Amino acid sequence: MTNRTRIPVFPLGVVLFPESRIPLHIFEDRYKKLINEAIEDKSSFGINYVEGDRLHAVGCSARVVEVLERHPDGEIDVVTEGESRYEVLEFEQNGPGEISFATVRWLDDEPEVRDTDLAGETIHLFNELAEIAYKGTIDPLDEKLWNAEDRFPSFKIAQKSGLEAPQRQALLSITSENERLSMLHKFLAQLLPKVQELETMHTLIRNDGYIVTWNKKPGPDQED
Repeated sequence: MTNRTRIPVFPLGVVLFPESRIPLHIFEDRYKKLINEAIEDKSSFGINYVEGDRLHAVGCSARVVEVLERHPDGEIDVVTEGESRYEVLEFEQNGPGEISFATVRWLDDEPEVRDTDLAGETIHLFNELAEIAYKGTIDPLDEKLWNAEDRFPSFKIAQKSGLEAPQRQALLSITSENERLSMLHKFLAQLLPKVQELETMHTLIRNDGYIVTWNKKPGPDQED
């Protein structure tokens, strides 16, 4: 992959991360054309987050990995997967109904020594959040697997951490895994107590205001 190329761009109100997947419902003619060409040619395209009238410069290339449904009117449901980050150098805003293109520069992280302690702590916080908030519907991250130098746990964690779109965009633009992990660690450390408190409230409501303790082992001063 050269460091500069021209790609079709799909501006959206979402932020895509490398290795993450998002479903898309395609209904506009120009984007139906873009997606159908990407499927036929097995080619990639860019997704850039649009905030109001602003197209953020840092985006992520995507590829269609699954066609969920083709509708009679030509609309299509697909699943896309993120590949590589880039920065838009020149955006070509074509006429109404036409696909937009951009000349982009591919982004890589700056060389650095991975802070494995920070990564491990952040993964642990995320797994705690996942257990409470997702209740087994997503798998916890294997710390040994994701704390390797060639993996990027920050992007994996960011997908399901409750970050708002501007926060996701800020994280996507950072070119240091340690810095991204530091941002996520701070966010999760603040979020987790709130989620735990909310779960306790839901438990109280489900049990008419009483915290269930009957299944806990009795302490030294408690009777059996």
